[in-house]
Amino acid sequence: MFQPARITRLCLPILLPLVLGAKFEAQTQNRDLMELQQAYAMRFLEPEPHMALAKYYFDHGKPLEAFHILEAARRNRFEEKIFNLAFYRAFDGFDNSKAAEDRLLDEYARNPNSVETIDRLADIYISRENWPRAKQFLLIAIQKKPDNYRFVAGLAEVLSREGKLEEADKLENDYLKKYPESAMGYAMRAEGIMKTKPLEARALLAEAIKRYPNEGQLLFDLGTIYQSENKQKAEEAFVKAAELAPRSALIQSWVGRFFFKVKPDDRRALRYYLNAYFLDPHAYETEYVESRISKIDLRLAAARFDEQTKAGVSLVGLLDDPNPIVVGLALEQMEAKWLPSFVGPVVHLMEHEAQGVRWMATQALKKNVDQSFDEQLKALLKDEDPRKRGLAAYIAVYRWKKDSFGIIKSLLSEESQLVRFDALSALLIEGGVEGRQVALEHAAHESNETLKKLINAEEQRQ
Repeated sequence: MFQPARITRLCLPILLPLVLGAKFEAQTQNRDLMELQQAYAMRFLEPEPHMALAKYYFDHGKPLEAFHILEAARRNRFEEKIFNLAFYRAFDGFDNSKAAEDRLLDEYARNPNSVETIDRLADIYISRENWPRAKQFLLIAIQKKPDNYRFVAGLAEVLSREGKLEEADKLENDYLKKYPESAMGYAMRAEGIMKTKPLEARALLAEAIKRYPNEGQLLFDLGTIYQSENKQKAEEAFVKAAELAPRSALIQSWVGRFFFKVKPDDRRALRYYLNAYFLDPHAYETEYVESRISKIDLRLAAARFDEQTKAGVSLVGLLDDPNPIVVGLALEQMEAKWLPSFVGPVVHLMEHEAQGVRWMATQALKKNVDQSFDEQLKALLKDEDPRKRGLAAYIAVYRWKKDSFGIIKSLLSEESQLVRFDALSALLIEGGVEGRQVALEHAAHESNETLKKLINAEEQRQ
C-alpha cells in the first residue's frame, strides 16, 4: 500500500525527473499560450490567430473555451466564407488555396489513379462553389470507385446546388439498384420503410450490421427506430454509432439531440454537440448545435453557481471558477451590489482567458470606479498585456472624456491591431462628438483596411 510518509531522500532521483518534466511541460504550455495571445492581439483583425488560440484550448482539453473564441470570431469579426476557410484549415487541415490546388493537380498528373487526390480536388472545387470542376472530379472518382457512396452523395449534392434535383434523385436511385447490399444500400432501403414498416426496417438493419459491424450509420439508423419504443436500446445504438463515426457531424449532433431531448443528460449532450461543432460549426439537428451548446453551458453554469453559493463560496471566490459563465454570473451580482474591495479581483479578470469575461470586467469597472482608480487606470493603459491596454481605453474615455484623447492617440499608433481596434471603439462609443472626431481624423493614418472601413462607416452615419 502506498504510504506517503515512507518517501525518503532515496526516492528523489526517481521523483525529481518526473517533477521537473511536469514543470517544464507546464512552462512550455504557458509560453505557447502567451505567444498565441500575443499573436491574437497583434493580428486581431485576421482570422488565423483566433483559430490558433481556439485550437490550443481545444488540444489542451478546453473545448468550451475554444468554442467561445470561435463563436466570438464568427459572430462579431469575420464574414462567413472567411471564417469557414480559416476554421477548416485549422481544425481539419483543409486548404483550398491556389497553391494547394496546383500541388494536387501536379499529383494528379503524376498519378491519375489516386482516388485520395481526386477526392481532395473535388473538395476544393466544392468549397469554391465551382460546380463544373467539382463534378468533373467526382465523376472520375465514381468511375474508379463506383461502390463508394461518398462520391455519389457528393455529386448528388452538387447537382442539387445546381437545381438539378431530378438528376440528383436518379443518381442515388441508380446507386441503390446497383449496390443494394452495400452498407449504404441497406441504410437507404431501411430508410424507405422506417415509418411504414419499422419492424422490417429493424430486421434489415440488424442483417446489415452483421455484415458491416463497423458502419456507424447503420447503428445510428437502428437507434432512430428504437428511440420511440426502447430508450435504453436506442441509447446503446446511438453511443456505438457515435463511437464508430467520430467524423460524422450529423451523427454526433443527433446523438447529442437524443441526450438533450429524449433522454435528458446535459453533460452527455454537451459532449456530442461539441464533437459535432468542431467537425462543422454549422451542424444542425432541427436547431444549430452552437445554440444547443450555449443553452446547456448556461444551464450547467447556473446550477454550479447555485451549488457553490449555497456551499458558502463568496462572489469574489467564484471569480476563480474554471467555468467562465460562472465567473460572469458572479460579476453580474457584484456589479449590482458593488463594493470598493471588488476592484482588485475584477481588474485581474481583464487578463482572463475568456473574452466575454474580460469585457464584463471592464464594463463593471467603468461603471463603478471613481477618481481613486485613476492612477491604476494610467498603469493599465501602459500594461504589457495589449488586451488590458485596449480594454483600459474604454474606461479612460468614459471617465476622462477629452482629457483621455492624448493617451488614446498614442494607442492608435501601436502595432497591435487589437489595441487600435479598442482605442477606436472607445472613442466612438464613449467619446461623444469630440471622440468621434478624433477617430475620424485617424482614418488618414490607419494602415489596416478593416479599421478604415470601421471609421468610414461611422463617418457615413453622421
